[in-house]
Amino acid sequence: MRRYAPTTVDPHWQSQLSAEVWWASEEEFLRRWPERQRNQMFVLLSRLPTLPVLCALPGQARPGASAVQIDPRMLDRVRALLAKAESTDFPEEAETYSAKAQELMARHSIDYALLMASRGTREAASGRRIQVDNPYESPKALLLSITAQANRSRSIWSRDLGFATVLGFPADVAAAELLYTSLLVQATSAMVHAGTPADRRVASFR
Repeated sequence: MRRYAPTTVDPHWQSQLSAEVWWASEEEFLRRWPERQRNQMFVLLSRLPTLPVLCALPGQARPGASAVQIDPRMLDRVRALLAKAESTDFPEEAETYSAKAQELMARHSIDYALLMASRGTREAASGRRIQVDNPYESPKALLLSITAQANRSRSIWSRDLGFATVLGFPADVAAAELLYTSLLVQATSAMVHAGTPADRRVASFR
């Protein structure tokens, strides 16, 4: 802006330069701007909270530690039921398929817990972070909380960070995430199918 006479510059532009002017020339601005951006990014990152580690980092997993054993046949049945729930246009059918999938996952969780108990093995709780973002972040967080509770888990929503942490036994956490993802797909499909209030008014007018 220095190349222009002040009387030839609209006040709108001048107001945007009312903040600190740290450059003496346009060449200096272009040279120093990337460095200042990096510094601001470092400051922003330093203010972020420290998040607990929920699983072993690469190279730190304990030898012999294995993932939760999920019956592939049961998992295929659950996914097939949820796929049917997501594809149907009838809410009653979607609810029936989703309920059946939840029943299968709950039964597997109980069977797995009994198996671990019979072996004298005590499974440690785990956690998983699931993205919860706009739009409709509050209803999404509520849906995840209810889904987690139905699967013997708990969900903690970190609204400012855009995610929720689901805590519970590994099989239950996995089931909660699977069902939550499917219910989101079903809800989105139902909203698209229903349309907006304006769409419904136009349809009724026709």
